[in-house]
Amino acid sequence: MFPTGELQFGIDVSEHQDGLSLVQAAAEGVEFVVVRTTDGTYRDRTYTSHVEDALRAGLPVEAYHYLRNPSEGTTVAEQVEAACAVMGDLVVPVWIDCETPAGLALSHVREARVLFTARGVPVAGVYTYPRYWRWRMLGAATAEFGAVWVADYGADPAGQPRELHDGRAWPGEVGKQTPLTWQYGSRGLVAGYEVDVDVRRVIST
Repeated sequence: MFPTGELQFGIDVSEHQDGLSLVQAAAEGVEFVVVRTTDGTYRDRTYTSHVEDALRAGLPVEAYHYLRNPSEGTTVAEQVEAACAVMGDLVVPVWIDCETPAGLALSHVREARVLFTARGVPVAGVYTYPRYWRWRMLGAATAEFGAVWVADYGADPAGQPRELHDGRAWPGEVGKQTPLTWQYGSRGLVAGYEVDVDVRRVIST
């Protein structure tokens, strides 16, 4: 059971949601946003516009980089360089997205974390699916990378973010720690777009 605390609902976006107004999303109750920088070395063309829109909306904003196995054609260093170039001066904490079907080794994730940190980009943690981390990473501890953002959809119907959550039980541990953020669906309806929906706990102090 995750410690009690306030729930915050958010979305993650990429160029697939080009044109989505985060100001409107905030008006509809979205409380944070995670924006894609890169997929391997592919540079998301909407990073800057989404981050600037999030800032106008007063939303906390983070980023994510889809980490590719070097066997797919680009080194980890080349990927981090591309992600940092996309960020430019709009540097926010980044999640390392671990889900490529080509598989990843812990050494790849460690290298990405070291390189991002050396470039002055805070690493929030890793994004993954429970089965992916269990099979590809053999359930290795995730604490060295920061927090865990887990994707676990269930039936994945379409609808409003809070209705889709509807009190579902928090996911179990991934890599020996309870997820901080949970992507619980991919068909949330926000500001006229279908989008991934997320929830996180704000721990009371």
